[in-house]
Formats: sequence, structure tokens, C-alpha cells
Amino acid sequence: MPDKTQTDPLKGFVPRYLPWLLGALMLVIYGYTLNHWLTLMNISSVAQISGYLWQPQIYSPLQWLLTLPFHWLLAGKIPVMLNIFSAFCAALILVLLARCVAILPQDRTEPQRQREKSDHGFLTGWQAYFPPVLAVLMGGMQLVFWEHATSYTGEMVDLLLFAFIVWQLLEFRLDEKDWRLMVVAVAYGVGMAENWLFIGYFPIFLAAMIWSKKLEFFNVRFLVRMILLGLAGLSLILLLPLVGKFSSGITVGIWDLLRPQIGTDWHVIASIKEGGVRMVLAQASLSALVPVLLMSIRWSSSFGDNSRIGAVLAGNMVHFVHAAVFGLCVWVMFDVPFSPNKLAGNFPVMPLYGTSFLTFHFLAALSIGYCCGYFLLVFGRSPQPTRRNPRPQPLLPPALMWICPLVLAGVLVCSAAVVFTLVYKNRPIIREVNSDVLLKFANLATENLPKPPAVLLCDSDVSGQFSPLRAIIVQAALARDGRLKDYPVLDTMSLNVSSYHHLMHARYPDKIPYIIPRGKEGGVPPLAIFAMVGSLSTSNTLCYLNPSYGYYFERFYQEAHGLTYPLKKLPEDTLLPPPIGAARIAENEAFWDRAVAVLQPYVERAFNPPDYTKSKKPADWLLMHLHASSDVNQNAIQVGMFCSRSLNEWGVELQKAGELDKAAIRFQQALRFNPDNFVAQNNLDFNQLLRANTPPDIEPGKVTPDAFGRYRSWNEVVTADGPFDDASFRMYAGLQLTQGQNLFFRQAAAEFARVVQIVPNNLFARLQLAQIYLLNRLPDKALEHLREPLDHPDKFELTSSNSVNLNVLVSAAYFQQNKLSEGSRLLEQEVNRHPDDNVLLVATTQAYFTHGLYTNALRIIETRLKQSPDDPTWLFGKGYAYLQLGDYGAAVNAMTRVLEIQTNNSAARFNRGLAYFKSDKFDAANADYLALQDIYTNSFQIAFGLGEIAWQKKDNAEALRNYQIYLANAPTNSLEFSNVTERVKSLKR
Repeated sequence: MPDKTQTDPLKGFVPRYLPWLLGALMLVIYGYTLNHWLTLMNISSVAQISGYLWQPQIYSPLQWLLTLPFHWLLAGKIPVMLNIFSAFCAALILVLLARCVAILPQDRTEPQRQREKSDHGFLTGWQAYFPPVLAVLMGGMQLVFWEHATSYTGEMVDLLLFAFIVWQLLEFRLDEKDWRLMVVAVAYGVGMAENWLFIGYFPIFLAAMIWSKKLEFFNVRFLVRMILLGLAGLSLILLLPLVGKFSSGITVGIWDLLRPQIGTDWHVIASIKEGGVRMVLAQASLSALVPVLLMSIRWSSSFGDNSRIGAVLAGNMVHFVHAAVFGLCVWVMFDVPFSPNKLAGNFPVMPLYGTSFLTFHFLAALSIGYCCGYFLLVFGRSPQPTRRNPRPQPLLPPALMWICPLVLAGVLVCSAAVVFTLVYKNRPIIREVNSDVLLKFANLATENLPKPPAVLLCDSDVSGQFSPLRAIIVQAALARDGRLKDYPVLDTMSLNVSSYHHLMHARYPDKIPYIIPRGKEGGVPPLAIFAMVGSLSTSNTLCYLNPSYGYYFERFYQEAHGLTYPLKKLPEDTLLPPPIGAARIAENEAFWDRAVAVLQPYVERAFNPPDYTKSKKPADWLLMHLHASSDVNQNAIQVGMFCSRSLNEWGVELQKAGELDKAAIRFQQALRFNPDNFVAQNNLDFNQLLRANTPPDIEPGKVTPDAFGRYRSWNEVVTADGPFDDASFRMYAGLQLTQGQNLFFRQAAAEFARVVQIVPNNLFARLQLAQIYLLNRLPDKALEHLREPLDHPDKFELTSSNSVNLNVLVSAAYFQQNKLSEGSRLLEQEVNRHPDDNVLLVATTQAYFTHGLYTNALRIIETRLKQSPDDPTWLFGKGYAYLQLGDYGAAVNAMTRVLEIQTNNSAARFNRGLAYFKSDKFDAANADYLALQDIYTNSFQIAFGLGEIAWQKKDNAEALRNYQIYLANAPTNSLEFSNVTERVKSLKR
């Protein structure tokens, strides 16, 4: 204990005032370098608080509570206010860090105890000033800390809670007041509800509590109280599920909202068993937990060796250990490959994402402060005599005492050098990360928006895990300008969720209709979404924020105006968007000249970070030998990807318009904005072929999944990089759009039309395009593309043996034009050429049936039956043809033969019953229908037939019974339904 005349060190300047001065200094620095809007780091947090994300928040309840007041701000002010809040949190963390360093015990080794006699063993005198300053500067200027301090991500809130717990544990060492441990228990419970890292730290926290209380920790009353307080803090985990449950539009239960967070925490615990995760944690702990363990142990005055040489060696070994720890902790502050955040970011395990491991950096900064104080104390003061050791030995032999001032000066000089180098390295990165590149992009993206009323649409990005980044950026820009209410932004990937419709309708009741019937919560079918979008288009201008495709574009096409894409209805007579005119080319060219000049410098700097190996500056030399890396400005990279996709799309439009030289420039710019844009490179190569007048050709083998670069599918590569214009890829795209579950025929027509434009002699593309026109009842357009192969078959290498598909499509076009004789002539011609082509014969027969040419159909059927008399398919066709021609006896014979071969053929039995009925053989017809009714109880067609038979037989009761079955199951919008209704009324009279 100090004597009564000794000044209480806790009241000194360093522990009481220096932390606040350092915090204020760092707050000024953070304010000067503050991000004034959005970055990719804070965009998720800003979107959640601003309401741009429709999903309820289910993680980080403490952050939700602390940021609750920000919900009341104007949306345009939220980003900067959140960033200021983060800066204040960071400054407060550094205040706690400085306080912790100031009160760290410098009595762990005998040399320390001989030189520092203050109460509680922490530094006093001039040496006390430097450790807190160095710890704060190294910790506060560390890149990840600096980034999060100037952009709100929520990390500072979690780290502040962690720093508070560490501070309270150190304060407990000084005053031993139990209320501090109670507060720590509650805080740690809150931390476990807030961030999975607190779960990982729990064994260390438990060890620290036992270390602080010693055997008193195991007092039952104390333990129960601590457990209850911890559970009270942990109960905060229920806050967000409760809030989400009682929020409007949320239909899931509390457990459904709670389960993801518990699942994540459990996944973290389970993943620690994996060798890779253990290795990451072990490597990260070398610069954080191991030094803390070193500080916590109070070493004995001797190490078991009574010899003087042994004592000197042991003492020097302690110095080397402290030097190694000091150097390691300083090293990791430069974001070297083995620093905690780099290890976490590079390891592909999901639980390691979502945190930057700033707690590890905090502990490393704490260790830096401790080790700095150790060297300043041990090498900066002479040992003082004590009762136990009245004649203490000097640190070094007299001949070597000159080393002490060198060590002292070296510590101070090296500390200043590493702080300078750290600022030198990180300041340019912070300037780039917090630049206004996203704001400039947002201004460009919103300058060509259509006049209200308008609804904006945006797709999710390939890498996007929440609402589309582009949509959030645009909404934030509109909020900044006070225009958000005029432009509802719809996330197209969320339109299939009913909760999203509820939210958007509540936010824009006059603009967004609510299409979900009561009691029908859950998924929303595509047809309902398509109908809603169509309804919106009648009273609003629909505008996409990115080039896109999908089922909306079966009705609309997008017209590029810079970075915005208003939707317009496709012409019904062509199915193709109209060609772009000279005015729109001039408008977009002027826009992109300006946009490239504004944004390209940011992107180029991002792709060309400083190379420390090529510089001769001393700081760069030091960074090179420290293996420090210069982080890439991800904001500029993302802007580059956005612009690259749009530039590629605009280059394709120019190429389609014949502006090959201008298109080449845009493809080259797309590659400068994103060198990995595989599609832009492909389009540039194709552009060179077109400019060289080299006849392009279709190469099906060119298009394989391996040709999509780092993407796994055509959908992914087009979504990320934009559309192809290479004829081979266009053909592939057209086939993709006409296959699978979603059939996008009109968009496929645009692809095939472009192939025909590029390779006019490609017959397959013409056939595909004609088929799409026929599906849309546009025979004139189909014949327009089939006319040249008909008139010039040699140009398409057509012969009598390979013209089947062409003539079948031409005949179908003639049939749609009601030119039945011309269509029949072509089909008969092909049938005569290929009498054994069963596919052709079936298609021809179906065409004849469709257009009422039953005699023509019978001729083909009879020919086939001569070859295969018992083929049930052709026998059924024969019976159906005779039924339509009114030869009911022949129809009955044919259907009877089918039933002899296939006794369970319900269609044949139904048609035979109909033929019996038409020929007034009511009993036979009744038998067939009754046999069918036993299988198809509620079939309205069978009930109608039985009702008609009973009506003809004057069996009114039976007729009424079957008519009622009919009315209960038949569609109501038919003349037949009306007639049956009237007949039922007459039967009931």
C-alpha cells in the first residue's frame, strides 16, 4: 500500500483526462474523414433503418434499440447521421481503450515491481503518457477500425459493448466492487444476444470472472445472481422476434423469426470442430488472446535458477517475449495476411462472415499499450530498494547499461515511425473508400428518370444477398433529393412474397395495389404479378434500373436512357422492339461520354492500388517488408460492374443499329470498368469480325458452360455482364428462352431476329422465328421470314429431302390466313415425298383436324392403317374423323376396335357413346356414359351426355339429376351452361 503522502494515481492526468483528450482527437480525425453518404460497408445497415429492406430485422437487437431514434429522421439525413453516430462510438471505444491501458498493472514481472511502486501497479510519471497514446493511435488508425468508425455498420456498437466489459473487469481489479461484475454479467448476456463472437469468447470471459473473484466466484449465492443477470441480458434476443411478430404484414411466428439467429449461433459452435476454423481462430489468437494471457499472469521473482547467469538469461528471455508480442501486435495492425480480419475474410466458412474481428484488434491494441509501457518502465527507470530486496540488481551489467537509453529511444522512435507509416498507408484508402463515387453514380442513375407518376423496378444482383444494391442506392439518392415518395421502387425478386406486397401497398396505397386476397398469404403466382405490373403500366411509367429480361418483357421492352430503362409495350404486329433512332443514339452517347469522364478515374484507381514494391519511399519500403496490402475500393469496383453491364448493353444497341465503331468504344469502356466482363469481351471480339466484314457463322460448340467464365449458367452471366450479340450466343439465348418452365417466346423472337439480321442464310433461326410468329397468330410476319428460303432454296442448301419443316410452317401460315387449299397442297406434297415420316403424318393430320379438313385427314389415316391396321392411335383418329363427318356407324366401328385393343381407353368410349347418341342409339350411348361415370363421378361432360339421353327418353328425374351434376361442375361462361340452366328450370316446374 502507498504511504499517506502519496498522490492517488487514479486521480492523475493520464487515467482521468488523457483518454478523453485522445477520444476527442480521434473524433476530430473521424469527423474530417467521415463518409457523408453510403458505402458498400454501411449500405445494409442504412437500408434496414431507412426502410429500404422489407424483411424484418432479426439480428442485433442492441443495435436496433440504439438506432431506433434514427427512424424518425428524414430518410435523406439517415446515412450521415448514422456515420456520425459510428464515429462517436469509435471515439468512446478509444476512450475506454486508453483508460484500460492506463490502468493495466505493470507489476507482472520482478523488474517491473522493482521500478513501479504506485498503488495497483500501473504506470506513473512521464512514461505513463506514451502507452495510451500509442494504443489509441494504432488501434484507431487501423484500417478496418477506421473504416467502420467513419461508416456505420453496427460493428462499433458491438465493439463498444466488448470494450465496456473489458474496462469494467479492469476497474474491478482496482476497487473490487461486486456491482461491476453484475453489470458485466448483464452486458455479456446482451452481447451473446447481439453477436456470435461473444459466444466464442464465453470460456475466456468465464476464466476472467474466476480470475477476478478467485474462490469467491463459486459462492452459490453469487453464482445464482450472476446466472440470472446473464439470462436477463440474454433475454434481449427475444426483442426483435416480438417486434417482427406484431409488425404489420408479417405472418410468421416468433419461433420462425428467432430460429435463424439461434441456428447461426449453433452453426458457429459446430463449425469450431472443423480443422480449418480452428486454425483460423488459433492464428488470430496469436496477436490477441495470447498477449492478454501474458498480461494476466503475475510472474514469480525467480524461475528456479539461483545462479546470477541463469537469472540474467531468464530476465532477458522475458524481454524478448515482450518484444516479440509487441512486434506481432504492431505487425497485424498493417492488415497483413495473418491479421484477424484477413483470416476471417479469406476463409470460406459462413459463420466467419458478418464480422471484422475488431475485438481481436482491440485486444492487440491493448497489448501494444502494455508492451510499450513495459519497455518504457523497465528500460527507463532504475530499480528501487525494498524491504525484501534492499540492494536490487541492475537490469544489465554496468558495461552494458548504455543499451537502456537506446532501447528507450528505439521504442519511442519505432512507435512514431509505425504510427506515421500506418497513417501513410491507410489515409489514401480511407479517402477512396469514403469518396463520393456511389453518390456520383446515384446522381447519374436518377437524372433520366421519367416524370411522375412512375414505378421503378430493379432485379437482384448476382451476388446480392438482400434487396438489390442498385435499388438501395437509387432510393437513398431519391430520399436525399426529397423525391422518394414520387418513385416507388419494387424489388422484382420479392414480388412473389405476399408480405412484400402488404408493405409496399401500405407505403404507397395510391400507387401499389394490394393483389393478395384475404386468407391467401404466402407465395404470389407469376400470373398475378404479371397482371399487377400490367395494371401499374396503365397509370404509371414503368422504368427498370438495370438491363433485364424475364416474363415482364413478354409484354414490354426497355428503352435505354443512360442508366435508366423505361418500359414500353411491344408492338403486337411485330413482337420486336422498334429500332433506335438517331436522337436516342445522340442522347445516350452524350450521357456515356459524361458518365465515363466522371466515374472512370475512381474505377481506374481501384484497379491500380499502390504497389509498395515499386516505390523508393522509406514508408513504402517498410510496408513492402511488412507484407502489407493496399485494399481495393470496393465501392468503385461495384460502380464499375454496374456501368460495365450497362455500357455493354448500350454497345449491343449501337451494334444492332449499325454503329460498329461507336459500339467498339463502348465495349472497350465496359472492359475498363470491369476487366472480368466476359460478355463485353465476347461482344468486342464479334464487333471486330463485323468491322472486318468477315462473314459470321453459328458455332454451337462455342457455347458451353465453360464459356461463361466464372459463372455457372447463361442466366448468371447475362445478369452480371449484360446481353450477348455474338450470333452463336444469340442462337443459344433464343433456345434457352423457349425451353424449360418459363417460355419467353417474344424475347426469343428478338434473339432469332438478330441472328437472321447477322446471318441471313441461317435457316434454323428463320424457322424458329416463324414458329413464334405463328404461335402469336401473325402468319404474314412468319411468311415474310420464310419467303426467301422458298424463293431461293439454293442459298439455304434446301432440297426435297430437307425442306419438310419449312413447308410445314408455310402451310401453317397459309392455314392461319384461311388459304386452306394452298396449305393442303404443301402438306400433301411433303406427305407424298415422305410417306413414312410418322411425325410429319401426325402433324399433317392434326392440321387437317384443326381446320375441319376431315376428308383429307381420313386419306392419310387410311394409308397408315393399311400398314398398321391395329394401331390404336390411327384407329382413334379414323373414328374421330367419321364422327365429325357424320358417318356415325363408321365412327362406332372404329372406336369399338380401339376399345377391343385398349379396354380402358376412356376417350374412345366417350366418343363411341357420342356416336351412338348421334345415331339415336340411346341405350348403347347410355351404357358407355354410365361406365365412364363410375370412373369420373363429377365429369360435367359425361353428366351432360347422360342428361341429354334421359331428356330424349323422357326420363325427367334422371335428366334433372345429371343436369344438376353438370351445373355443379361445368364452367359457367358458356352457351351450353345457359341452355342447361333453362332446361333445369323447365324440369322443376
